[in-house]
Amino acid sequence: MSPVASCVEPETVAAISLPNTAHPLRKGPEKRVEHIEGFFDLGPRDVHPLHKPAMPSQGKIQESVNRPVIVTPNPMVKQQAFNGSADPAHELPINGDPMTINTSLFEGKLEVHLKGLPSSQKRVFDGKKRFFQIMCQGRFKRPVDADGLCMGQEFVKAGNVPPWVSEMVLTAAAKVFSNSTQVDIYAKLPYFMNPVLAACQLVNVSQPGQEPELPEATEDMRLFSPELADKFGEPELLPQAKSGRGWLMQEIVCYTWTGVYTAARCSNN
Repeated sequence: MSPVASCVEPETVAAISLPNTAHPLRKGPEKRVEHIEGFFDLGPRDVHPLHKPAMPSQGKIQESVNRPVIVTPNPMVKQQAFNGSADPAHELPINGDPMTINTSLFEGKLEVHLKGLPSSQKRVFDGKKRFFQIMCQGRFKRPVDADGLCMGQEFVKAGNVPPWVSEMVLTAAAKVFSNSTQVDIYAKLPYFMNPVLAACQLVNVSQPGQEPELPEATEDMRLFSPELADKFGEPELLPQAKSGRGWLMQEIVCYTWTGVYTAARCSNN
C-alpha cells in the first residue's frame, strides 16, 4: 500500500491506493540525473501534474466532515475502485465504517482512521501514541510474492536537500522500521517501502467466510504456512515471515492486516 500526500494551503489532501502489481523492490540504488516529468520545476506547495486529477475544489474541502483533511484515491494507480467509484477526486470515508476496494490484484475492504480531526474516534486513539490506523481485509486475485507487496511512500516532488542527503536520512529511518525496509532515492519514482508483513502490527489469515471483524482480528498466520504454528498448534510468527522473503500470498484465503503508526515508526500501541 502506497500513501502519497500533497499540501495545498491551507488544507491537506492525502491520496491512497491498493497495489495493482507488487512493488518492484530494487537490490541497489540506480543513479539518475533526472526524475519524472516536471519534478524539478515544482515549488514546495505546488501539486505535481500526476496528482492534480485527485485535487478537490475548495468548496468540497470546506464541506468535508474531515476538514482540513480530505483523503482521495491515488490518481497514478489505474484500475482501482473505492466504494464502487473510480473517480480519483472522490473523497474516501475515514474515521468511520470500512470502504470497499477493488483492484486488478485485490478485492476487499479498507478502514482508515486519522487522529486530530472532528471525526476522529476516541476508542481508536485515546491513551495511544498512534497518529493513524489502517485496517485492510480481503482476497488476492492471483498469487503475490509477500516481499513484493509493500506499503510506504513514493516521492514525486524534489526535496530541499541534495539527493545524497535524502538517501542518508531515509536509510537511517529505514533502520528504525525493519531490516527489510527498501529505500531508493535515485529511482525514477523515489521510494521508502516496507513489505506489508513487516510494517503491520498484525496479520491474520483465515478461510473465506470465517474472517474476523476488522477491529477484532488477532495475529494468526497458520494458514499462511504450517511453520507458523508452535508445537501446540497455536499461532507463532517466525522472523522470516515478517520479512516476507520467499513467501507467497495465495488467492484461496482471506487476509486481514492492521497497521498503527506513530510519528516515528510502526508501533504496537
